[in-house]
Amino acid sequence: MFKKFSALVTVALMATGCVHVPDKLQISEGAVLTNFTDVKGNGEATVGQQARWGGVIADIKNYKDNTMIEVVHFDLKSSARPNVQDETKGRFRVYYQGLLDPMVYKKGRSITAVGTVKGEESGKIGEHEYQYPVLNANYVHLWKEIKQVDVRVTHYPQWYTPSLWYYHRPYYYSPYRTKVRSNVKPVKKSN
Repeated sequence: MFKKFSALVTVALMATGCVHVPDKLQISEGAVLTNFTDVKGNGEATVGQQARWGGVIADIKNYKDNTMIEVVHFDLKSSARPNVQDETKGRFRVYYQGLLDPMVYKKGRSITAVGTVKGEESGKIGEHEYQYPVLNANYVHLWKEIKQVDVRVTHYPQWYTPSLWYYHRPYYYSPYRTKVRSNVKPVKKSN
């Protein structure tokens, strides 16, 4: 029994250790990627270097020959998916040769782009002047939205709330809830 259990645990741990990076986002073995923070404020020194950045789409514009995506930058997980949190290191722009449909590449969707650093360009976020690091993308990967699903199976309606999973059931042991038999007649004492 123990051997079967330990084999099952080993297989489960090995399966969770495998991280899949989409084929077009994979980088060759010896390639060095440029960090987003290295380009910010020092864009001219990093022009032409390879990068893989990701984040959440803030804006998208289609031009005659290309598409510009403004992205809120987030660090990437080991799967190359953006790790969306409450803090960001800034924004960057991705230029992709061709059309990316704004109905598919909507605001709020997560993407990861692979390409070369073009430098920086000026722009505005609202009324605020901003220097955007720019990435000329060879490939832009749109991540599927993650939806959380409640998979708890229950036989008792009380189990839908975690506070009642281990609720005390005093009525099972209560002396006041004993069943009284109705077909028994009381015994009269004779003196």
